Amino acid sequence: MAAQAQEQAAPWSGDISVGYLATTGNSDTSSLNSKFSLVYAQSKWKNTLAASAVNTYADHVSSAENYQAADQLEYNFSTRDYAFASVDWLKDRFASIREQTSETTGYGRHILIGPRHFLDGEVGIGARQQETNDDPRQHDDDFIGRGALKYRWAITDTTSFSQSLKVETGASNTYTESITALKLQIVGNLFTNLSYTVRNNSKAADDTEKTDTEAAVTVSYQFGKKK
Repeated sequence: MAAQAQEQAAPWSGDISVGYLATTGNSDTSSLNSKFSLVYAQSKWKNTLAASAVNTYADHVSSAENYQAADQLEYNFSTRDYAFASVDWLKDRFASIREQTSETTGYGRHILIGPRHFLDGEVGIGARQQETNDDPRQHDDDFIGRGALKYRWAITDTTSFSQSLKVETGASNTYTESITALKLQIVGNLFTNLSYTVRNNSKAADDTEKTDTEAAVTVSYQFGKKK
């Protein structure tokens, strides 16, 4: 019981996920996706660092390549209310927006706080810098508004469903990201993760799509206190 209490009180938690698929025959394809998250939560402060990468090759030619990183610092000034500051970075070689960085700050509220259903809502303002895949490449700097919803359903002690939605809108572009995920325990701290991601940019070049989708299956190792 003492060990369990110590684990619950530990400020650090996170997980590491890796997924890989390869095929051979008429064509050689390979796909690698990986994710990493690290959370520090102590007293009224919480910091969440997350990163991901996706690489896909068909006959030794890259057909998908994107990288993401985000860091969000939160200060809870009541049981339900918090302030946040976040930095988000995205790079995608094949999307209309090649690289995008945003810095936002604002207000969040824990709308649902469990024990099975959790829902956070956020609104904020900030700045965004982005570079397109046009030829020649264009650079845009914007003031933006940001809105986000983060929902998690703890179906059982070993299975959870999550849905997040983020919208960042400015004069040059509106970026929307939706992530749907199901997490299933295999054994101990090992989990299987099924996720579906949709990213949309309102601005797109003539030869690129506004919407990109990504379906992933990964195996993850979770460490630290239980979430």
